[in-house]
Order: sequence, then structure tokens, then C-alpha cells
Amino acid sequence: MPSWLPGMRITADRISVSSAQAEDPTLGRTTTSTTYTDVTAGAFSCSVVVPMSGVVMVSVRATGRNSTTTNTITSWQGVGSVSGTVYSPNDSAALIWSGNNVTNLSLGLRYRLSGLVPGETLTVTTKHRVSGASTATFDHRSIQLEGAPA
Repeated sequence: MPSWLPGMRITADRISVSSAQAEDPTLGRTTTSTTYTDVTAGAFSCSVVVPMSGVVMVSVRATGRNSTTTNTITSWQGVGSVSGTVYSPNDSAALIWSGNNVTNLSLGLRYRLSGLVPGETLTVTTKHRVSGASTATFDHRSIQLEGAPA
């Protein structure tokens, strides 16, 4: 829902709220990188038009495992078509699998991203890494983007 001010005209661009979802159910996507990167086969992303509120709810989910006892870590990057990079992948807000060959543990996170430019296109891309010499394997990933109130 948009925020309304006295005297504000109600127009379609103020009441329409965009949402988008992308899913990658492909088995066996991997990375051995210790810095945030895309997995084999390239980037996985989803885009949405930012509503008048300038707020988008970002939900990221991944199913993965690791070949050793090191961590498998998934975060995301947000880039606005006008704003540029608005969110960078980081360990403080990431999905972290610990342990040796945990059988396809599925984790998800939800984040409120505000201060975006209304009308710009926001693209969210998952980024992955490991904490040491190992291979992280992903068998499912999804991104959901929803316009939200201010």
C-alpha cells in the first residue's frame, strides 16, 4: 500500500504494486570460491519495478550442501537501474550451512529493502561462497520480490 498525503491524486501508478518470482530447480550447481560469486552455469536473478513507496521485500531461498566441514554461504546483490548497487552480499545477512555433507538443507531469508527510486527496475542476484577449500552444491534456488508499503 502506498502512503497517501492530503490532496494527493489517486492514480494507477500509485496503487499498482509489482511482484516477481524466479526459480532455479536445476540440480548440481556448484562453487569452490571463497568470495561471493555466481555458481556454475552463471548468474541467477529476478527483477521487479520498484513501487511508489520505494520499498521492496526480498526473499531468497536455497537448498544446498558442502563436500567438507566448511560452511556454504548464500547472500544476494541488489542493483537498481537508476540507483546502481543498493545491497551487497555479506555474511551478516546470509544463509549459512555448516557441516559435512548435510543432505540438502533448505534455508530462506526475507529482507526489507528501502530507499529505492520509484519506477526503477531492481534486479536481485544470488551470490554464493564457501568458507574454505570445498565444493558447495545447490539443488534449488528461488527469489521472490514484492513491492511493499513505506
